[in-house]
Amino acid sequence: MKKILLFSLGLALVLGACKRDDDNDIEVPDPVITSGMVVACEGSFNQNNATLHWLGDDGSVRNNLFQAANGVSIGDVLQSYREFNGRGYAVVNNSQKVEVVNPSTFERIGTITGCDYPRDILVINSAKGYISNGSMAGEVLTFNPGNNTITGTIPAGNGPEEIAYNGSFVFVANSGGWLQDNTVTVINPINDEVVATVTVGDRPVALEVDYQNNVWVLCAGAVEYDENWNIVNETDARLMRIDGALHTVSAQFTIGQNGDHPTHMAANADRTQLYVVNGGLLTVGVNSGTLSAGPIEIGDFRAIGVHPTTGEIYLSSSPDYVSNDVVYVYSAQGELRETLNVGIAPIALQFRN
Repeated sequence: MKKILLFSLGLALVLGACKRDDDNDIEVPDPVITSGMVVACEGSFNQNNATLHWLGDDGSVRNNLFQAANGVSIGDVLQSYREFNGRGYAVVNNSQKVEVVNPSTFERIGTITGCDYPRDILVINSAKGYISNGSMAGEVLTFNPGNNTITGTIPAGNGPEEIAYNGSFVFVANSGGWLQDNTVTVINPINDEVVATVTVGDRPVALEVDYQNNVWVLCAGAVEYDENWNIVNETDARLMRIDGALHTVSAQFTIGQNGDHPTHMAANADRTQLYVVNGGLLTVGVNSGTLSAGPIEIGDFRAIGVHPTTGEIYLSSSPDYVSNDVVYVYSAQGELRETLNVGIAPIALQFRN
């Protein structure tokens, strides 16, 4: 029997918004970029057309930032983008590298190499960072942010994906990659030893740390095919809470129905509420521990971000990996306010304020 990973979101029409008519031609960004959001777009596989975009709180939209600043494409399949300590880190999966940029200008500062299947990145201080790496049996690479060099390797599960830090421990979601997995690796950053391996739902893909420093794990659920690619089994998607100190599962919810496979979630600014994208939005109150329908009932969405000041909800369209996509901006109450043109397959939204 063959196994494969599958995820899908419900389809809907999103109407009634104003739209900025920006195209994706290369534009030279202003010298300084301050408050707003970076959108990371995967691009099409093997086409070397991944892109970074800027959606400013001042209403500005600036496209293809890395190429505008450096004169070259950022690479093939941009998997994630994060900012730490005044630097931007773009994890370019199929190009087997991490580009390090000045987040004000997007000029290249350096490039981290030595990773063959990078997925996510975390920097905890000026001397220590982590990169999840591997499509099957995986690892977490340690690196020095000062000189952008790999310094060590920590074993992880299959297909290590998103990384989170709760102030004491590093958590790595082992999504399975091209195999299967249902674990989260917990690492002590003082000595880089694995202190726990927590069993969660099938295919953990996203992590959020709440205000109590517990870690919430979105598990997309697995899909199994037979030799003729007919679905023979699907497991439920789950949202699970790991106690940040004890490293045990302390709460869990089933997400949607069997056959739903959500992959993205976000927290609000004070980390008291979570949003899960699943053919619309579901919300989880950290204090109440209740799962309920969110302010947006249905939509063809993928990546999500919550504005840290206004509470506005930013959602990207579900991609076909060929056409340019958009980011929808909703009020906290679910009113669609505008749509913003970006690149192919938005996967990560990074706010800055």
